Amino acid sequence: MIADLSVAQELDRREMSAVHGGNLGLLPVFVPAPKVNMTSTSFTAEQVIGQTNDIVNNTGNDVALVTGICSTVNPKQTANNAINYY
Repeated sequence: MIADLSVAQELDRREMSAVHGGNLGLLPVFVPAPKVNMTSTSFTAEQVIGQTNDIVNNTGNDVALVTGICSTVNPKQTANNAINYY
């Protein structure tokens, strides 16, 4: 006879020895795991761009009574980072 036990029910030695099952009374069956071929595609890529740009345009310093001084500064700075992983 199969019966579920109450959580609060206590079993004595004779009752505990009668409890069995779960694996058909046999030793646990060993089933080998299937062979899995793992391919790792992990990688680490660190990209750092450090740029500084100090531009000083001292046009006309220490000059008195001068006209027509023209100074044009067009600074340009670019940077790119790219990871192409296929």
